[in-house]
Amino acid sequence: MKIEKNDYSRMKRKVFLQLVLMIAVSGIAVLLLYNFLKGKIGIWTIGLLSHIPRIDYNKAYGVYEAVFRNHWTEFMFLAMAVVFLILFHFSLTWFGRYFDSINKGINALLSQNHESITMPKEMRFVEENLQTVQRTLEQQRAEAELSEQKKDEIILYLAHDIKTPLTSVIGYLSILDENKEMDTIQREKCIRVSLDKAMRLEKLINEFFEITRFRQSDITLSKTKIDIHYLLIQLVDEFTPQLQTGHVKIEIDMPKDVYLHGDANYLARAFQNILKNAVVYSDTDSVIVISGTTSGENVVITVSNTGDTISPEQQTHIFEKFYRADEARQGNTGGAGLGLAIAKNIVMLHGGTIAVKSENRQTTFTIILPDTIM
Repeated sequence: MKIEKNDYSRMKRKVFLQLVLMIAVSGIAVLLLYNFLKGKIGIWTIGLLSHIPRIDYNKAYGVYEAVFRNHWTEFMFLAMAVVFLILFHFSLTWFGRYFDSINKGINALLSQNHESITMPKEMRFVEENLQTVQRTLEQQRAEAELSEQKKDEIILYLAHDIKTPLTSVIGYLSILDENKEMDTIQREKCIRVSLDKAMRLEKLINEFFEITRFRQSDITLSKTKIDIHYLLIQLVDEFTPQLQTGHVKIEIDMPKDVYLHGDANYLARAFQNILKNAVVYSDTDSVIVISGTTSGENVVITVSNTGDTISPEQQTHIFEKFYRADEARQGNTGGAGLGLAIAKNIVMLHGGTIAVKSENRQTTFTIILPDTIM
């Protein structure tokens, strides 16, 4: 940009003018000194040499002529160089201000006290860059703190919620243990409630594991040839109980014999999380449609469901860990806000992309995965 050139030009001009000024001052200083000492230098030099034993006036004058007078130009340049170096030494202190200001700027970046970064006008470009880095770091710190806060809130929520089903399981099992002669109906009720609460407890414990294991670097892929159509059929079968409870159906609309080179376990987990989200937030008596097509070297899979529309603002955050688009239903659905974040993580590890589009009560997740094998 033009601003960069102007800023650097200003600094170059200032340094150049200072060098020219030092040369001019050096020359002027030597000339003034020469004019002040003119005629006196020879007398002082000859008088000084005359005090040396075995050197009379004539010999002293001859030495002055041979050493000093005949090389007067060289001595003038030497004196000028000495004056210039002295001035340059002092100018380094002035030039050190730039390094001091950069050092202060770096310290401000490392500090968490929101210190302002200011520099001389000729270093405005560096100042703006450091301020940009400072804003970025502050934003990252804020996001990290928010992420930790959300993580702590989720853990506290899960820890609190675990106590409820655990108390129920213990209570009903105690009733069964203490009442050996309980009638069949009551016994079946206690067993059914205990099983429901135990499954709820298992789900919450699994979410604890998800929180501690959610690290992209921890995932190592073991790629094999995968039949995507068959994989999706297996996943749909696993959702049969939830589908029956919510009166929701799943239809698969994609050709058979579409293969992909990837990690079957992790891809199954990704699609499972996406389908789980679709099942939970689908309208009663609605149909979830899974479509799949090939496009060049990619396979494109979409999962569409009918339900509440996700706002554009929520869509921008929906793949963030610990983010829930519907906080009000947290107690009912029990999610920790990790499912879609994990799905995105797995898809990205396979070199693919995932996106969401929601409008007119229709939400569609689009997953694009490379390296298809026909």
